Amino acid sequence: MSIIDKLFRSKAPIPNRNFYYGGITPPSMNTEGFLSAYSQIGWLHAVVFRIALGCSEVEWTLFDTSNQDKPKQIFKHPILTLLKQVNPFQTSNEFIALDTIYNELIGESFWALNFNALGEPAEIILPYPNKMSIVPAKNFPFVKGYVYGTGADAVPFDVNEIIHFKYPNPLNQYRGLAPAKAIGINLDAEQNADKWVNQFFYNSARPDGVIHFDYDLSDEQYSRLQKQWSSNYRGVNKAHQIAILEGKGSTYTQIQNTIKDMDFPNLKQKNRDVILGVFGMPQSVMGISENVNKANAEAGDYTFARWIVKPRLDWKKAKIQEQLIPKFRHSENLEIGFKEVVPETTEQKISAAESGMRAGYLTINEARKTQGLDPIPNGDVLLVPLNLIPTPIVGSKVEPPPTPKSKSLTPDQKRLHWEAYAQKTERQEEMFKRVFNDVFRNQSSLISDYYSTNGQLPTLIDEDIAPKFETAIQLVYEDAFEGAV
Repeated sequence: MSIIDKLFRSKAPIPNRNFYYGGITPPSMNTEGFLSAYSQIGWLHAVVFRIALGCSEVEWTLFDTSNQDKPKQIFKHPILTLLKQVNPFQTSNEFIALDTIYNELIGESFWALNFNALGEPAEIILPYPNKMSIVPAKNFPFVKGYVYGTGADAVPFDVNEIIHFKYPNPLNQYRGLAPAKAIGINLDAEQNADKWVNQFFYNSARPDGVIHFDYDLSDEQYSRLQKQWSSNYRGVNKAHQIAILEGKGSTYTQIQNTIKDMDFPNLKQKNRDVILGVFGMPQSVMGISENVNKANAEAGDYTFARWIVKPRLDWKKAKIQEQLIPKFRHSENLEIGFKEVVPETTEQKISAAESGMRAGYLTINEARKTQGLDPIPNGDVLLVPLNLIPTPIVGSKVEPPPTPKSKSLTPDQKRLHWEAYAQKTERQEEMFKRVFNDVFRNQSSLISDYYSTNGQLPTLIDEDIAPKFETAIQLVYEDAFEGAV
């Protein structure tokens, strides 16, 4: 029997397991209730689906860590092939998205592995987690096996065939606990509020009040009243009218609150904020514009990637590393990973560019490139302070130039000062060379363009050459002044 036959051709009923452990439990919020709520509660669907989409964009990587100092990335391997082509029925994006949905709603998912002739996993199937049972071993908390379905159609699985992903559950280490289960009461209230409003408009044969009679109606009077009631007050477009009936001794009594009295807008906003809060979802990521500007919208994107998507992918990565990778041959030194999903904020990019220029390891144009800006003329220079003097290092100690004890300098002191001066002038000379070469290239380009356009050489060449040397000259003057002081 193939793994597909085991999982999806069974007619076993779905067990109804309740994962609450105390308190008042809404009858609809069992395991299947949480899965159904995903298609019935708008904000729950929106938040969970956004998380699933973020996780589904993962790009898995694989490294050979035989050399810990220089891990070698592997681009072709059966492990990567399996994670990119999990089964013939789902793309890897669909697979990870559905896996994430299961984990966010009920706290667990199961990867059922199908092995090839070599004994390596060649296919992964995602069974319905609410139909999977766990068989505990005698030694807690080890697992003896898994059973899919119930009764005569139950199918057993060996521990080696299942990888169980689950969020920590302090009351049951065998099963997972999802964020959604922590707000089951709120989700049930959200559903009931929507049902109440829907029923309010659908079944409006009842107005906001009832007319009481102090005497019994005859059959004829009752039939006439029922027909009049349905004709005048049934339907959405006739809702909330006061019933006016003929007869003596009738009194009006209000029997229900209005939608305004129920204050549903505040209730639904509270439930929305509870759903966003339990998943840690920033409002801006969900398109909510309340108190949102460009700065905190960008911060929201960073928070979503750093504290929602990345930890969940790290969680999956750890389980894959420990329970899937070892099932492949020669996998002792293989390490699974994924490409970075956390984007840099604008402030981080600017700070990195500025510190790179100040420290002297980024040129102006290299810093501009990190900001998506075009290069500028004479921008391929390092802004290094000219008063920095290389100091020789002996072992782990830095030996500074000796301080003269008198007005006269020893031969070694003179040599050190001369070497420092020579190093300064060499850096100045190098800067002048770079600036001169840039100016020469610019002049050459101008002459070539003029000749190509006019067919003759220009009579005048750009005379504004001196300002182009201004940066280099200024640094030399400043350095000379500091040396004199």
